Amino acid sequence: MSSSRFLSLALLAIAVMPFASAATDTFAAHLYVSPSGNDQSSGKTPAGAFATLGRARDEIRHLKASGPLPRGGVAVEIAGGTYSLSESFALTEADSGTADAPVVYRAFNSEKVQLLGGRILPLSAFKPVTDDAMLARLDPAARGHVVAASIAALGLTHAGPFPPSFSDSGGIFELFWDGRRLPLSRWPNEGWTTMKRVVVNGDKTTPGAFEYRDDRPSRWLKNPNIWLKGQWRVGWEDPAMRVAKIDPAAGTITFATGLSAGIGNKYTRDKKTGVGPGNGKEPWCVLNLPEEIDIPGEWAIDFTSQTLFFWPPAAKGDLMVSQLDQPMISANGAAHVRFVGLTLEASLGDGIVLQNVDSVLVAGCTIRNLSKNAVILDGRRSGVQSCDLSLLGEGGVMVSGGDKKSLTPSENFVLNNHIHNYGVLKAMYSAAVNTGFGGINAGGKRDAVGIRVAHNLIHDAPRDAVLVSGQDNVFEFNEIYNCGFASADVGAFYSWLDWTIRATIRYNYVHDTVGGVNPDDGAAGMTVFGNVFVGPRTGVWIASGPDQIIDNNIFVKDEGPVFGIDDRGAGRGYATNPKLIKGVEAIAPTKAPWAKRFPEMVTLLADHPELPLRNRFVRNLVVIPKGEPVVLKMSKANQTNPKLFFQADNYVTADDPGFVNAAKGNYALKLSSSVFQKIPGFKPIPFDQIGLQLDAYRRTLPANASSATAPGETAPPQPDQIKNFGT
Repeated sequence: MSSSRFLSLALLAIAVMPFASAATDTFAAHLYVSPSGNDQSSGKTPAGAFATLGRARDEIRHLKASGPLPRGGVAVEIAGGTYSLSESFALTEADSGTADAPVVYRAFNSEKVQLLGGRILPLSAFKPVTDDAMLARLDPAARGHVVAASIAALGLTHAGPFPPSFSDSGGIFELFWDGRRLPLSRWPNEGWTTMKRVVVNGDKTTPGAFEYRDDRPSRWLKNPNIWLKGQWRVGWEDPAMRVAKIDPAAGTITFATGLSAGIGNKYTRDKKTGVGPGNGKEPWCVLNLPEEIDIPGEWAIDFTSQTLFFWPPAAKGDLMVSQLDQPMISANGAAHVRFVGLTLEASLGDGIVLQNVDSVLVAGCTIRNLSKNAVILDGRRSGVQSCDLSLLGEGGVMVSGGDKKSLTPSENFVLNNHIHNYGVLKAMYSAAVNTGFGGINAGGKRDAVGIRVAHNLIHDAPRDAVLVSGQDNVFEFNEIYNCGFASADVGAFYSWLDWTIRATIRYNYVHDTVGGVNPDDGAAGMTVFGNVFVGPRTGVWIASGPDQIIDNNIFVKDEGPVFGIDDRGAGRGYATNPKLIKGVEAIAPTKAPWAKRFPEMVTLLADHPELPLRNRFVRNLVVIPKGEPVVLKMSKANQTNPKLFFQADNYVTADDPGFVNAAKGNYALKLSSSVFQKIPGFKPIPFDQIGLQLDAYRRTLPANASSATAPGETAPPQPDQIKNFGT
């Protein structure tokens, strides 16, 4: 991004209050923590620093026991260095500050403070593999390179075995070399193989079976612990499942556990019997086999012998293993607490979990190399600001709060964060920002009202950038690219099966990614205004959801459409879908405040809610050399039903309409652009304000945002329909 894209400091300070000046606050009292400290010290000077955060927390409790904290608050100054956590650093309501006396845990003098959820393993503990039987199992290229150590001798936990089926890390530890995640062994090393033909589709109780294409599985016959990971049925599910049997004579693999709806492409089965051989394109790979260690850095656990096998990537380096399976930092019921400038990494659990908090801030932190999420936030007036979140097994920030029935806002925020290379271990429904979204296999929803998600840079992930749920949430000034290429039914902004959503998506730059705004399966209530969508797989698709307004946006593609709408709800029985109906009933739509704020909800359940009611595509600029801008995948009657869809005042052109510099990615419109004459009332999009900003916690900007995939993560093959952006 060029410097012209950045909002001024003064404007940003207004945008991110009340915490914009927190990094330079003056505090009434200071406590000190150092890796060389002593918990028996006073903690009141750098020379007399405590050794642990827990000791500093307890000292603040002691101060509070004798009276209120001094006006100005307390800063816990954490000296640079490494702090290994064997348990969560946990705060409760007892550890709260107040509005005029906050408690801040921050890096002293901006030094690098590294909190680790793991520990260093000595390379001397690993010995060359000498057992003839194991040597025979190893890949010829790995013999003489792979070393091994007993899990028990290393004193490690979380060493498996995997559960019968899983969609995340499977609960085992991870290895890191000089701070870089090492790949668990897999075949193929990159990309995926595919099923040749389904033999048994199976179901939840009956395991499936399939023919494989390559004779590689014959190398695994002496290993009783085999798990295959794949998109067995649809592109939005990718469980790993244990293998019961490999039959090299028949060339088949039979699973040990069933899968709901079985295996084999959903869309190629007989509609009456549900049986079919698949389409031969279902992607899969094998995980965690010593037999598949064939490149430096790969590792695997033999679950039977409880042995760790590892090909060191170099003669020297720091080998770290994650062990902590709890949140690294947790706060339950705390208020007026800040975490500033900390680095959290190498843990099996989440980074920071904040539950029922008030006015808690995570700012200027680096959170990376975790097996789960960076931050989970539920509360009020709290946020994550100017953090760098990357290389995450699951998602970036899960945020919720407020009350949907009363439309009470949480005032939470996710601002100015660089979130990338996430979903490394759990690809499906792991997002950079998740606003209360439950999802198909992402757990139950939480109320998410009055949340602002702004100025984030999001890129390089297998699935969605933002999961949208809740009410009165605003998503603005975010830049999103290179997401969604390892999934189907995906969007830069994705939501699912909810008629009560009310969200504003404005002034975002979505480019070179899969999906733009995708309210899937009846999701409703998106106001999409002033966004810029660029690239062959971007656009807006309305999957039968009501009350969507697509207004004043810019779409740039090689070929249309850029907008689509369907009426799938009629054929799928949305009118009687209990999830959709119960969601509406829970908000009491005929009473205040919903009846006043959103009067369309009063009669929704009685007015064919299964249809895409009141959708508008107006005043949009569409730049396409060929194709139609809009596709209506609805019955003929619905296509002409004025209650469903309205379009007007859109300008479609094959030529540059007057962008400042499209070749360099600047899609701001010149004042002389013909768009302002062609589209009456078209409002300029503040393109230079999109993306990361300088603020009190982000002093520099990334020179080049990486577009590389995360280590160990590759994408399944994508359909050839490059204009496909819908569901």
